Amino acid sequence: MARSSLPYPLAATVSDTDAAQRLRAAGQRVTRLRVVVFKTLLEAEQPLSHPELQQRLEASETGGVDRVSLYRNLEWLVQIGLAHRITADDRVWRFSARREELATQHPHFHCVSCGRVICLPESSVPAPRLPADYSMIEMELVVNGVCAHCGKAPPPKN
Repeated sequence: MARSSLPYPLAATVSDTDAAQRLRAAGQRVTRLRVVVFKTLLEAEQPLSHPELQQRLEASETGGVDRVSLYRNLEWLVQIGLAHRITADDRVWRFSARREELATQHPHFHCVSCGRVICLPESSVPAPRLPADYSMIEMELVVNGVCAHCGKAPPPKN
């Protein structure tokens, strides 16, 4: 499957101070790497894969980041509830910051052509009925299809 090389735009600019304050508010120790990783997720318009996030960090003033350290920080953000992990049928994990404006559970759309994943916050999905004594932590729904950009692209030449 082809991957889009287009850079995805930022959702909004977030200051280091704002990102650090959210980490502190969650009762967490603030480090430079934690701040830049969380800030990058907050600024992203869509969920990012580990390589996409690493590429953004390398292109920023942060410079190179060890991939293992980046992965550990992403897992840590998921574990403390400041980010969530989305998996589509391509088996690539993508990470997204939990934002107040997207606080409710929502599905995601995965383009099987370019690999882009977007949040669908306007599409609510009711929680399933669980057996007695079961409790839901998180629900994940990914809709696989073709995005508007790929649907308008000319068919590949053979």
